[in-house]
Amino acid sequence: MAEMIDSLASEIDAKINISPPVDFGPGYEPKTSEPIARPLSNMDEVLLWKPGEDEFNVASEVLARRTESSVPKPKTLVCHDMMGGYVDDRFVQGVAKNDCYRFYHWQYIDIFMYFSHHFLTIPPAPWTNAAHKNGTLMLGTFITEWKDGAERCKQVLASEDAYKCFADKMVALAKYYRFDGWLINVENQIEPEQMPYLVEFVEYLTSEMHKLDPVSQVIWYDSVIQTGKLKWQDMLNDNNRLFFDRCDGIFLNYNWNEQKLKDSLQMAGDRKYDVYVGVDIFGRGCFGGGGWNTYKAMEVIRKVDLSAAIFAPGWVFEKHGATKFIPNENRFWSLIESYLHSHGVVSLPLCSNFCQGYGVHGFSNGKKVMTKKWCNLSAQQIQPSFSNKQFEDGAKQKMDRLVTDGYSGGGCLSFDGSLEAGKTHIFKVLQTGIEWKDFLLIAYSVKTSSQMKIELYLQTAEPDGQIVLTDTEDISKAEKQNVTDYGLHESEKLADMPAAVFAPLGGASLTVLKEMSGNIPESNGWVTRYYLLSKTAFDCAPKITEIGLKCSSLDVPVIYNVLLGQIKILDPAELKESTTQVTDLTCQDITWSPPIISPKSFEGLVSICITIKWKYAISASHFDVFVKGVTRSPNENMELSVYEPVFVGRSHSKQFRICHLLVPQKSEQHTLEIMVLPTNKAGFQAPWASVASVKVKYS
Repeated sequence: MAEMIDSLASEIDAKINISPPVDFGPGYEPKTSEPIARPLSNMDEVLLWKPGEDEFNVASEVLARRTESSVPKPKTLVCHDMMGGYVDDRFVQGVAKNDCYRFYHWQYIDIFMYFSHHFLTIPPAPWTNAAHKNGTLMLGTFITEWKDGAERCKQVLASEDAYKCFADKMVALAKYYRFDGWLINVENQIEPEQMPYLVEFVEYLTSEMHKLDPVSQVIWYDSVIQTGKLKWQDMLNDNNRLFFDRCDGIFLNYNWNEQKLKDSLQMAGDRKYDVYVGVDIFGRGCFGGGGWNTYKAMEVIRKVDLSAAIFAPGWVFEKHGATKFIPNENRFWSLIESYLHSHGVVSLPLCSNFCQGYGVHGFSNGKKVMTKKWCNLSAQQIQPSFSNKQFEDGAKQKMDRLVTDGYSGGGCLSFDGSLEAGKTHIFKVLQTGIEWKDFLLIAYSVKTSSQMKIELYLQTAEPDGQIVLTDTEDISKAEKQNVTDYGLHESEKLADMPAAVFAPLGGASLTVLKEMSGNIPESNGWVTRYYLLSKTAFDCAPKITEIGLKCSSLDVPVIYNVLLGQIKILDPAELKESTTQVTDLTCQDITWSPPIISPKSFEGLVSICITIKWKYAISASHFDVFVKGVTRSPNENMELSVYEPVFVGRSHSKQFRICHLLVPQKSEQHTLEIMVLPTNKAGFQAPWASVASVKVKYS
């Protein structure tokens, strides 16, 4: 039986009690007790559900603001149907492998639906976190199919009270798990007498979701028609318009032709961009045949000027495998890129290490803290807005991702090329629309083995307005600049034309910023530069539209490789939160077992599983969990000193389940100390000196 620990305890006593695996319920993997995401598969599960029972699967990221066109444009929706759903991505704390499917082309996507064939599909929190960081809405799925579906619909639509009760549960689920709406997919016949209730259900759910969040979306799938028959239309017409009129949009079935799309356009009127034309990437009856020919369908959809619903882009992974997933995924999206509209994140703080949510290592301040494979979409960061298509054919430059090195997370961006003496290459990285009132604090971390100049540039809204953040060793004037209310000097302006050029902060200002980063030294050649810019320091408009990197050779030609590990842009007022630590760190649900792998190799060790929870007064990027008191690293097969803190995992919520940690089994009392180190949204890690911890004394 699991032990429950007093929530006020900071030091607890426990007894080793080796027992069979404890069943913590459907929200945990039976063998390992890892928390998992799951759908609600029947009526009882929905009606008996209540908030507070599944904290591990609550998304932590709010929806970021992003750039939007001043002129309405067609939208793009992705419906994620991947091997039935809830595969590796069900492990909400991540999984110890890196060949998992992931999505990272968020800049093109307005709505992402997590789809499965379960009754109510709840998007796993890592998917919602990744989407929200990039400003994309996340929807769950309501689906009923065939005979079982017809019976469920009879229950949901039994009366006005019945459908309202059910819709209220759906709204409560979206509120608790923090996703943004629902796809309604009814693929079974509806009794004629219940059709009015189905129409009212769609209207009521849409209205209640909008009360919860005005940006939420409820989308109807083209299936049941006004008579109650299951009859796909492949267009918007009088048979399905009654649903379209009562929700935020319709997802058309895939067997359309150009004439049906033209008729749909006429039927939609001024809501033409709420018509999402289905494109099945597996090509089942789809115009163009799907796959690499998806661009043929997209060409027709955009020609007619409608929105698109891309179904099952996981085809790239399922059909062509994990080995060459990245090049195949990039190829697929490059083929349809010209039919998609790109968006950039504008919310501050804007912080990214460009991690895709997987790696062969884990990095912190340029140092490897983990040497095993992993995947967790909650760790995914804002992705580059630009691809290598920005370069002309034959250009001697390339932007790529690297997982064998990094500053933070699972890797970094890599820039490669060759330069003649005195030449510069420009790499566009992020599209944005950042505006600010008084000051911006900007930091970037780079690494290069070549003798060259590396500069970050910020393109402003004015055509000739550019801010260049240069790297210079001459910081002698840094202390002569104005001291701001933030305890930092302004960055020195080195030039006005043709761009406003600023030097990095040094001296006392740099010392202060390093203290705010916990005084953790950078490793392996990584260097971080900081800049504090005043709105009045330059004449161009204070709106950043693009961020990129300038790589310049000096007096000789150079073949170069530059790594960009992170970019941070924030309001310096957020610095006051940089030392905030977690509070009320507690433990519960302790279980003991023999080592689950090769027990003969780990004599004198026992496996402990333990849930830790805490409070944090501000918004966090993540929490790193360390332990002291283990003799074998959980990250690699090596022995340790019991006095050495070791990284065991990263949490993106205010709890973490440590699973099967090997600890010494001794006759005398032993202490396991668990520490939680937060990193705030501005990307500053709290100092080690005052880290919160809880001690588990066991015998």
